[in-house]
Amino acid sequence: MLLGHTKDPTWPAPEDALAEARRFLEPLRGKRVLVAPHPEVDGLASGVLLVRALETLRASGALRVPGKGEHAHSAGFLERVRASAPEALIALDTDGRAIHRLPSLSTLVVDRHLSEPWPSGGHVLSAPGQEPPVSTSLLSYVLVSPLVVPGPLEWLAVLGTVGAFGTDAPIPFLKDALRRANRKAVVEAVSLVNAARRSARFAAPRALEVLLRARNAKDISEGRVPGVDELRDCRLEVRREVERCARTPPRLAMSVALLLFSSEAQVHPLVAIRWAQRLPEHVVIAANTGYLPGRVDFALRSQTPIDLAPLLQGLEPSLAEELLAASRPHAMGGSLSQPDFVRFAAAMGLPGLRAQDVERRGAFPG
Repeated sequence: MLLGHTKDPTWPAPEDALAEARRFLEPLRGKRVLVAPHPEVDGLASGVLLVRALETLRASGALRVPGKGEHAHSAGFLERVRASAPEALIALDTDGRAIHRLPSLSTLVVDRHLSEPWPSGGHVLSAPGQEPPVSTSLLSYVLVSPLVVPGPLEWLAVLGTVGAFGTDAPIPFLKDALRRANRKAVVEAVSLVNAARRSARFAAPRALEVLLRARNAKDISEGRVPGVDELRDCRLEVRREVERCARTPPRLAMSVALLLFSSEAQVHPLVAIRWAQRLPEHVVIAANTGYLPGRVDFALRSQTPIDLAPLLQGLEPSLAEELLAASRPHAMGGSLSQPDFVRFAAAMGLPGLRAQDVERRGAFPG
């Protein structure tokens, strides 16, 4: 059986929720629709699936990826959405804030992370708390399956699901779907696509072009479509930057370890994961002062669950709320101004950081 096509009326999402989302898609025939996916593989695969469905509906579906450091609800990205004058917006693997900020635009959000209360004024298809877990691409695949020939597109759902949960996720029919898609090719394609958005050059748009051109995972893993060589360059760059930045000596204070480095590549989550394995008794914060000008982008990882709420008391309420919204028991990440990061570090038990400590140092990948 195809991935996600079970007889369970509640998995991967309730049938009434899927029906409502399909009712959003049906009237898009002949309309201009902008599809905004998250730049990692789960979001990009979802974007391709929605575009294929829009093609069937003979809608004009344009894919647009938020830029480096942006989200689908970022002011700059939303301004570009307005300028393109679409008649509808589909946001994938992101949250519902775009609905609030573009209230006049008919919007559908498909995201495995969302939870109630759902944003008013828009349409949301989500699957939080589902067991087994559901990727956004799997949710998108089941959503569009009545509108397309699903078999040839299954590999995209497999790609996004593996990117989100790994090859051993306890998802019905994933093992068989991986075999059909070629497990080795899927793992390689996930690695290449995700490296594109981590690269300093932010090649997520190129990764999206590759996914649109490919007919299967082997087209990507074997370089059969244009653009794969650039993705390989991105992966090499990211690997080098992870190795360089992971050599940063940590600053230890009580049970917190801070690694402070500068890279134009998005390697702070990977560095944090590596050091959390080395220091299982510590909360590890990998802070990158070079990813975005004037910002400190950071990833927090811990081997044990932590209560983050008390640690964010020194920040502006809106900032604290945004960080908590993106947090999980073992992980958190975000982008803060330099003064806000200094306050955040102090709240985490790392006092004494100065403004010059978190200035961009000019390091460039490679």
